[in-house]
Amino acid sequence: MTFFSRTSYLPLLVFGLLAYLVALVISFPAQRAYAHWRASEQASDSVALSGISGSVWSGRAALALINGQPLENLEWHLRPWSVLFGEVGLGWRVQLPEAGGYAQADSALGLDGSISFDTLEARLPAAMIARLARAAALRPTGTVNLNLHDVQWDGKTLRSAVGRVVWNDAGISLLKPIALGDQSLTLETTEEGVKGVLSDGGGPLSLDGLLIVDAEGKYTFSGSLAARNAPDLERALRSLGRPGPDGRITLKRSGTLASLGLFY
Repeated sequence: MTFFSRTSYLPLLVFGLLAYLVALVISFPAQRAYAHWRASEQASDSVALSGISGSVWSGRAALALINGQPLENLEWHLRPWSVLFGEVGLGWRVQLPEAGGYAQADSALGLDGSISFDTLEARLPAAMIARLARAAALRPTGTVNLNLHDVQWDGKTLRSAVGRVVWNDAGISLLKPIALGDQSLTLETTEEGVKGVLSDGGGPLSLDGLLIVDAEGKYTFSGSLAARNAPDLERALRSLGRPGPDGRITLKRSGTLASLGLFY
């Protein structure tokens, strides 16, 4: 009878021990974990944090420097039970020092290298995005606003994306600043792949186009563009092709995402 009583309590003891260990890990100070990581061989000079508070699972860093980009008020919240589904769930938000920029997302990192966003919102300087896309030579101006959901990247290609990307007060600076006006990209997931429709907001650059990214990571783009009462822009556009009878320049492009160097 005594043996039966002891063994009947064993599952409760194991559960209690596991609960204690989980609580211990969840409450582990983020500052201490960061210090251990910085002292390890896996530490990278591309990431530096300061003003760290909270725990590993829910914390904050007042300042961050990631790949040379300064960030402020980095906040994160991990979902530990998501590992049971083969991923690491992570909610985060960060602010940029300039132009009131920010980014926030409810994301998941797959153990197979995939990444997904249930939601992704951001307001980013166009110049920052150009640096990430290796297109800083265009010296873009303006602000890019993202409002996306159901975004899935499987480690090789974009599998789904829904929402809108708007480039407000768009412009580039080649020999002189050239205004483009507002430009937008509306995304949806179809049987063909991820479809993006480009359009303009009635500014100096008249733009329409259709972008398709298929499941193999190949893209096709077709569209046309023209200048609206903007002589400098009209002259710049001539480098892209000869205008047709309607005054518009037709563009057709195709290739792979890897060839663009955006994700690899």
